[in-house]
Amino acid sequence: MTQSKPKKVILEKDPLYKEKAKWAKQFNHLVGLRIMGVRYLTKEETDASAWYSAPIAIELSDGSALIPQQDDEGNDGGALWIANSKGKEDLAPVIRG
Repeated sequence: MTQSKPKKVILEKDPLYKEKAKWAKQFNHLVGLRIMGVRYLTKEETDASAWYSAPIAIELSDGSALIPQQDDEGNDGGALWIANSKGKEDLAPVIRG
């Protein structure tokens, strides 16, 4: 089985390219980290954030976690759209309750 090469995303034609590139640089420390676990936030964790929805948490090898939220202000947990180079998509929804 052969694996296809990942496509290089070229943003230079994007009118916000410089701003996006500047912001993306701030997250270069994530490159090379390993995913150590995937779980949903507990009720205790969502209560601590005053969230009604429990999003997925992707735990990384440096002890940090990627946790989608509804908006920049962190008003609630958010769903995570998962896409890959083979055109397959998936969604990690929030769990409400």
